[in-house]
Amino acid sequence: MAEAVLLERVEPGLALVTLNRPDRLNAIDDSFIEGLHDVLAELEQDGELRAVVLTGAGRGFCAGADLKSTPVLATRRPDELYRGQQRLAELSVRLHELPVPVVAAVNGPAAGGGFALAAACDLRVAAPAAYFSVANVRIGISGGEMGLSWLLPQALGNARAAELLLTGRRLAADEALAWGFVNRIADDAVAEAFGLARQIAGNPPFGVRLTKEMLRSTATAATLREAVVLENRTQVLAALTGDVDAAMQDFRAGGVDGRTD
Repeated sequence: MAEAVLLERVEPGLALVTLNRPDRLNAIDDSFIEGLHDVLAELEQDGELRAVVLTGAGRGFCAGADLKSTPVLATRRPDELYRGQQRLAELSVRLHELPVPVVAAVNGPAAGGGFALAAACDLRVAAPAAYFSVANVRIGISGGEMGLSWLLPQALGNARAAELLLTGRRLAADEALAWGFVNRIADDAVAEAFGLARQIAGNPPFGVRLTKEMLRSTATAATLREAVVLENRTQVLAALTGDVDAAMQDFRAGGVDGRTD
């Protein structure tokens, strides 16, 4: 039996994580949950890692919960359901808090928990046929799952997030691009995602890590002053690595052309 989640070291510093239940559009079951937890645990301990690409095998990214393998929920104990829900939702939190940036290569449908996993990533590339859907609200449970009630307002603003969470309608790739949810659309979403990952990996790693942490923290800062305080401390801490001194020496020696693009 194939593993539900695959980890591949594509090149130094870059990893590819593939959700691998293509016959079920990579729907989430127990093997999926535990497999992704195991992969994230390995990535969290990798000091050489610089960026990760997350995608799905076959024609889908992740179709959400595998309803065929899900027992009748109303017959289960609340505490049992709650433990399972916590274990599932922790995937989004761990992905969001991974020390290095994660680029989602959304190659097909991303529904329910699949939408949440894509939203928990730092950047997103979508194939033209990809779409995103909350889905849960259409089957009688809350649209807020695996962090979507926090992640979507952060990414889209309250009005657009509320529309998707309350209607469960599909957000097509082109509309997701126009709304700013995806960074770009590409026929080969994985190749495009690795292009972004390589650009990230080419930057000094500690500065990238601090930038990801800063983006996560300043998103909920109450005031501009609070955000600036964090930025100031981040800049000083990063300067102590010596990376900026080396870059300035290269600039003075003509090793870089002075552009900021």
